[in-house]
Amino acid sequence: MYAYLNTLWYLLLTDYKIFKRTIHDKIIDLAIWVLTMVWVTVYLMPSFGLETSYGAFMMASLFASAGLFEQFSSATNLVSDFEGNQITSYYLTLPIPSWLVFVKNMIFFMFNTGVISLCVLPISKLIAWKHLNLALISPIKLLAIFIVFNMFYAAFTVWLTSMVKSMERLGSIWMRFVYPLWFMGGFQYSLEVLYGYWPLLAYITLLNPMIYIMEATRIAVLNHESMLNFWFCIFMILFFSVLIGTQSILRLKKRLDF
Repeated sequence: MYAYLNTLWYLLLTDYKIFKRTIHDKIIDLAIWVLTMVWVTVYLMPSFGLETSYGAFMMASLFASAGLFEQFSSATNLVSDFEGNQITSYYLTLPIPSWLVFVKNMIFFMFNTGVISLCVLPISKLIAWKHLNLALISPIKLLAIFIVFNMFYAAFTVWLTSMVKSMERLGSIWMRFVYPLWFMGGFQYSLEVLYGYWPLLAYITLLNPMIYIMEATRIAVLNHESMLNFWFCIFMILFFSVLIGTQSILRLKKRLDF
């Protein structure tokens, strides 16, 4: 067991050294995205009659979904490796259980999305300033949702990779599946609002793991009232993480024949 953990550590260290080369560019990209979204919702949209509190609502949504966008580039790199350098195939020849290679990927992806997500609230606060009240944050709940949604995004990255057969189809998977999952998962609205508009659709949305991430994040960051219990959301996110994480390893086992 010690040998497995030692090998796992060095594999993660290798991934970290590669990640460190691009972290500055990733933060700049994130800052541009957050700047445009926060400026529009906080300063521009109220001119069209939107409530000023909606800006803080959207900032919590940005914090919750930043990791989802980061996972797409990670999935792209992994699919590219399957078709090109095949570093993953080399890892599978190491004297460690094959499933540990993909657990390694999930741990690194969790770290990757975590670093990106951590930058959202400070950048949002600098832009929005008084429109984001950090005193409303529940530290325990924020830490809990931060850990579990990054865990989900890590598992989702490997699952997405297992679903894509080639680089050419990666864009289609994003537009046909990931984007609707995110946009219809409560990014711009709460479950309560959706239920008031169309109850049946609200119940269907409960099959979307993103609704639990969005609702729980807004509870933690804004003390926002929700139709869902915070800890129930945590449980459901963990459930989806284990479900798709297990499925992705089984699919990749069949695809890579390890």
